[in-house]
Amino acid sequence: MIRSKKPAALAVVGLLAACAQPQVPVEPIPPGPSPAEIADYAAAQAQNRRGQATGNDDDIAQTLYSSRQISAAILARQDPRLFDAYSLCESYQVAGPRGRLGMPSHFEPQFVRPCDRIAWRYDEETAAIRSDLEARIAAADRATIAQAGTGHP
Repeated sequence: MIRSKKPAALAVVGLLAACAQPQVPVEPIPPGPSPAEIADYAAAQAQNRRGQATGNDDDIAQTLYSSRQISAAILARQDPRLFDAYSLCESYQVAGPRGRLGMPSHFEPQFVRPCDRIAWRYDEETAAIRSDLEARIAAADRATIAQAGTGHP
């Protein structure tokens, strides 16, 4: 007696489907700064002001590092290709050679031209992100001060 294998195969597929774990949807992080990144940047700004006031160079260096890391994380979401290219160019850094217009470059000779352009774009983009963060923080601070000035919570 020859039976069809189709019902058995369908039963196995049904069992496998019943045992499979449902996929949990993952919410993508929006390309702009997250509230936590804005708060971290504001804390770094406050630490920088404190370091400037007290002359604590360690505080200042730490805040510069923090602000660069935060802007890099935001750029990685906004323009992952630029972020990846900059990260790759960093692996070809050396001391000494000169780039375009006689400006010092820190990349191996075969990567000077493209990596100089990528580094310039990266610097421009991260500077714009830091400016945006500073503007958001200043606007929030002004709103807090204005609200306190009116005597209303």
